[in-house]
Amino acid sequence: MNKIQEEKTIEQHRKEAFVEYARTTNELKRERKKKQLIMVIIIVLVIVIIKIFFGTIELYNIFGASPSKARYYNVTVNNKQVAVSYISTHKIPIIPFLVNFNSVYLGSSLVDENDVGSYYADDSKEYIIDVNSYSCYYQDIQTECKNNQQEMKKNNDEKYSLLTITRITNPHEVVYQGNMVEDIAPFITKKGQYHVEITAKHGLVETKMYFNFENY
Repeated sequence: MNKIQEEKTIEQHRKEAFVEYARTTNELKRERKKKQLIMVIIIVLVIVIIKIFFGTIELYNIFGASPSKARYYNVTVNNKQVAVSYISTHKIPIIPFLVNFNSVYLGSSLVDENDVGSYYADDSKEYIIDVNSYSCYYQDIQTECKNNQQEMKKNNDEKYSLLTITRITNPHEVVYQGNMVEDIAPFITKKGQYHVEITAKHGLVETKMYFNFENY
């Protein structure tokens, strides 16, 4: 074998080795993708099974949400402010759709210290609800909202998504549950006491605020 033939043989071996290397690499990649796909399928099946049998697992922070992040909700009916109580839940999805970590804050937005959170009907043709959200500050430091005499800044990130009106005088019935509407007069058709609940959300925080509507 002369030198030229020897070089051709070496080059042929190199090509064969490269082809074999490429084939082996592709097989390893396919095998790795197959294992990854199997793992994803197993994880999805486990999540689906847990979701079916247990629903979303809700974990709760025993210390609750930070009071300094609490907001003041100015709720008016026909331009008259009514005190509200509310529950804010800061929900952090640890595993989306499967495990949530919740921090809860129970608060109230009072008009004055004697306010009991009721609005009394006056035979108006309309009862227009308006809601505004504020954060409270002390020397530019955000602090807990306790009353409407504090330094406040209006928030523009709050979305009011759901309104529920329940007649709590016999016969007990939900008279409206759906998208937020301004005029609630069409649902206050009978004498009695009503429970009004407004659902709001900003970021990962969902708030349910409520007050009573007296129609006697």
